[in-house]
Amino acid sequence: MGKVVITALLSALVSVHSFVFAASNPRFGALNPADAAVKPVAADMSLPMPLGLKGDVIKGRDFYMQNCFTCHGVTGAGDGPRAYFINPMPRDFLLETSRKSLNRPSLFDAISKGRVRSEMPAWSKVLNNQEIANVAEYVFQVFIVGNRKGMESRSK
Repeated sequence: MGKVVITALLSALVSVHSFVFAASNPRFGALNPADAAVKPVAADMSLPMPLGLKGDVIKGRDFYMQNCFTCHGVTGAGDGPRAYFINPMPRDFLLETSRKSLNRPSLFDAISKGRVRSEMPAWSKVLNNQEIANVAEYVFQVFIVGNRKGMESRSK
């Protein structure tokens, strides 16, 4: 009797973990039809960077490639080498929901504050506002807007 109870509890635990993983991963939206039907609210993409800052895409790229790509991936698809070990999965900037909802202020805020109950750190603890603006501008220009011109062939 004890083995049956333990087996049932372990099966339930695995099932719940799998469901939570699928629900937290945008790539599995089709598993939850209610979530798949939600249309993203379009953000105002013309809004400037907070605090009157202007982000430097090149400096932002350098920081992203040293610190962010391991989770978010080189292409911003949330498929970096660490992504498969993280729950919830890192944000995929190429998804329609990301491209319609992430503007400069929201990226600046997310990078500054991080994400609660995730591995996304609050970069404001180690970066100044200009450095955060640089990373936010890189992500905005290259992944959200899709302006990759000249980024791939840049030499250091």
